[in-house]
Amino acid sequence: MKFVLSTLTLCVGLSGSVLAQEEPWDMEEWGMEETPSHRFSGFVELASGARLSSDPVINTEKTLADLRAQLQWDKDFDASGIKFTADFYYDGVLDQTKLQVRELVLQGSLNALVDLGDWGKKLDVKVGQQILTWGTGDYVFLNDLFAKDFQSFFAGRDDDYLKAPSFSAKVSGFFDWANVDLVITPKFTPDNYINGDYFSFFSPLAGTNIAPGFDVSSPNKPSSPEYAMRIYKTIGSTEYAGYAYTGAHKSPASFTEFGEPYFSTLRVYGASAITPFANGLLNIEMAYYDSTDDEQGSEPLVPNSQIRWLLGYEQELVKNLTASAQLYVEHTNDFDALRANSLAPEFDPNRSRVLFTQRFMYRVMQQTLTLNAFNFYSTSDEDGYLKLSADYSPVDQWQLSSGFNLFYGKEQFSFFKQFEDASNAFVRFKYYY
Repeated sequence: MKFVLSTLTLCVGLSGSVLAQEEPWDMEEWGMEETPSHRFSGFVELASGARLSSDPVINTEKTLADLRAQLQWDKDFDASGIKFTADFYYDGVLDQTKLQVRELVLQGSLNALVDLGDWGKKLDVKVGQQILTWGTGDYVFLNDLFAKDFQSFFAGRDDDYLKAPSFSAKVSGFFDWANVDLVITPKFTPDNYINGDYFSFFSPLAGTNIAPGFDVSSPNKPSSPEYAMRIYKTIGSTEYAGYAYTGAHKSPASFTEFGEPYFSTLRVYGASAITPFANGLLNIEMAYYDSTDDEQGSEPLVPNSQIRWLLGYEQELVKNLTASAQLYVEHTNDFDALRANSLAPEFDPNRSRVLFTQRFMYRVMQQTLTLNAFNFYSTSDEDGYLKLSADYSPVDQWQLSSGFNLFYGKEQFSFFKQFEDASNAFVRFKYYY
């Protein structure tokens, strides 16, 4: 049972976001007396995707069927600005019309709100619905505990939709000794994890894949805010960073004694470094996942604490051809306690999950065509996920994209193999205005 929920950490939380403002902003306090510029832009998109083989527990072959319109608007003031991005779309897989506010933020120098003199010039603030990200991984996230949308990622939507929005306040400080980012998210924002709506997932209780999925009831959702912090500094040509997070697992990786899924509490501490090396870029990152609801690792319904490591390297091999590789390791603490108390030991993960990734990106035809191949392969689980895509944009006004999401493996219960019936082909056409 613990394995099921650990697999869900890859994947749906909020499919539509609603922005709530408690009090209107005082525009004059933010230095908004003048309005020198504002801009409108956006796009309309038609996207379609289908399974390469049928899924016996999902009653549709469609994996993607979007008709989408996005509006972007931003306006600059003397010492601040407003940015707004919203998607209105029809999801043909679920037969639902949705509105997602991806960005509605007020941002600027803290001095625009309160005159703090020279001190205030070192602080920027960004408040509202926003996309947040940090860390060094490519499709692999250790210290980036901000919401992700893995349903969109698996279905073949644009990579932009892998990052989900949250209503947060971000304060950034720029000092001689280091730079600091502090993010407060008053209402916990989970991932958009795989829950059976689009793709089935393996259940050790059933011994097979199941769908449709589940929703987490309100009492099992965290009521406390999320806090995230990054301290970073460049020394020479190397950027170093330290991270901290307090909140909860981003997908419901735990069960109550009554078998109800919930988001167990989590603290994360980590560090990273990225530096030029040889003819490319080398990055290393680590994170300690402190599962505070299971300090001893003996609670079978809660994930164990883990140490996670990432080592990556990227280099342009020849003109317009870039390659990268990553080694990622998840080491489970108190593994013996996990096995001794497990309810389904035959489906437990390995003590250490080892994952390699490889990316090749090639730009041709005067860089109007971009070809991408990204492969995840786990030597410990003997499974993987190959993501292929091509983006063609001969003019600025439109882009045609297509590709495949291919899952493979040996054991049905392993992390990627469970999604084999989700393997799909997709195509998207986007027109910008």
